[in-house]
Amino acid sequence: MSQSASVSESPRITSQSAGPISPDPDFEVRWAAWKARGAAHDRAVRRRLAIAAAALAIPAAVLCGLWIL
Repeated sequence: MSQSASVSESPRITSQSAGPISPDPDFEVRWAAWKARGAAHDRAVRRRLAIAAAALAIPAAVLCGLWIL
């Protein structure tokens, strides 16, 4: 019996009891900054991967060339 009493006593949230949602005026600014940071990070990662790929490709080509001879 205590379960039904606790369920009926729990407050219900309705759209009338919750106030209107105010839009965040700085959202677009923060979103643009977040996208810019993400783009900068993406460019940095791609640059590092390109350097690492070149650094690994040259010795790999030399070793393959020596192995074939």
